[in-house]
Parts: sequence; structure tokens; C-alpha cells
Amino acid sequence: TMSMWSETHDTLVAYKSEGSACKYADRLMGGLNSATAQTPYITSKNYCAVNRGLFGNGEVCGRCYRLTYRGGHEQGLGRPGSDVVQIVDSGSWATFDCHMTAFKKITDYNTGFFPITYQEVACDTSSTGPVAGVLQYDYYFTKIVFSNLRYPVQSAELTIGGKKHQMKLIGGWWSAWTGPIEGKTSFKITEENGYVVNFPNCFNGEWKNRKTGDACYANRGHRSAKLLANDTLSEGVEKTVELAKVESNMTHQPQLQANNTVLFP
Repeated sequence: TMSMWSETHDTLVAYKSEGSACKYADRLMGGLNSATAQTPYITSKNYCAVNRGLFGNGEVCGRCYRLTYRGGHEQGLGRPGSDVVQIVDSGSWATFDCHMTAFKKITDYNTGFFPITYQEVACDTSSTGPVAGVLQYDYYFTKIVFSNLRYPVQSAELTIGGKKHQMKLIGGWWSAWTGPIEGKTSFKITEENGYVVNFPNCFNGEWKNRKTGDACYANRGHRSAKLLANDTLSEGVEKTVELAKVESNMTHQPQLQANNTVLFP
């Protein structure tokens, strides 16, 4: 089922005192002006929260779904519709709790619970390319938010001065405990479709330069075009993607090595 969220301009920031679970527009990072809040879905308010079962430990953050209402509301409300939304939060009573903008596009109505089907699709991205934003940091511990990707992050690695640190997903953002360390900084993430994205020379090349709200960008040509064959969604819904549509929307083609690493010339 799908229900509706508030339609205020800053819902994503102000809905809860600590902001949304995925932290894309966290107040500490600049709210709706933060680098991680510039996806096409956040700027157009085509976003939703999901229930606890679908949210998991935050693996769903940044994932895009096509939600479809085919009619059948018990009171005959609304009209059939469909749209693509991005997941930015947890805590929904329904499977999806969507900003009013998206809710109206899908149902042509402004309240209630509607029966829907949902299908994962590749996200559209803005021209800035993948971004890693600093959510919070101290001498030992740093929180990072990854955004503007085709698919959610499956794993993340931080390298400082040649030393690798495996990052941990905690409720939508990624953490790294590094202790007192300095050096050239980069990130490497793997999307759930298996593609690897590199973020080189972050924070002016030095870990100690990072500040809350800082952003490190990958390459504008990054695109992911397929899902791993064994990926499945919860609640028994098959995960599919319209590859022809995705490929037709590609304006930049990355060069790929045999291990699916995206090269940044």
C-alpha cells in the first residue's frame, strides 16, 4: 500500500528533528542545499519513506521504484497512475509513504491509502555525477553519505594514505573509524548492480581537511545499466529494470574493465 507524506517544501529536512534516515538533506550538511540532496527525485519532491521491513539497515536508501496504482481503491477514489520515486527515509506505516507531489501524480488524489505494485528501476541522476558528502566527523570517527547513483551502495571502502578502511552501513549512512591518521584520501563504492565507482583525491587530497558538508565527486560520465542476476526484492516482488530505456537515456558511456570497475579518464 501507499500513503501520503506532507507537501511542505522542506519535508525531507524538517519531518523529524534529526532529519530523514538516509540523511541526504541533513541540517548539518546544509539541508536541501547540501550536495547529496541534488538528485532529480529530491529536487522534484518525487521521494518516499518505506516501512521498517523494506528499509532494513538502510540498504534501500537511494533506491528507485516505479509505483503503479491500477485502480481498485475500496471507495473508488483516485485514478490509475504511475511514477518513479526515490527512497529517502524509513518509518512508514504503509509500504510506501510518499511526498504529496508524488502521491498526487500516482493517484490523482490527496489523502488515504492506495493499493499499488512496485518495481525497482535504475535511478536517473543529475549531471554532477556520484557524490560523497561528509555528514559528521571527529578525530576518530566519520559519517559519509553517498548520493546521485543509479543503484544503492552495497559496500564502501575508504583509503587514507594508502591504508584501506572498510566502511559500515548504519541506518542509511556509512561510517569509518580511522583513528588519528592523515594522507591522500579516496573512496571506492560498489553499487548493488556490481559496478564500482571511485572518488579520487577527496578533500583537497588530505583527510584532515574534511569538514561537515564537504563533498567529493566522482565522474560525470558514470552510469550503471544492469542489475546482478541474483538480486531480489523483499515481499516477493521480482526486481527488474527496463534496460532499453536505461541505455537510451545514457549520455555518457563509461569505460569498463573486466571486473566492472568504472574508469575515470
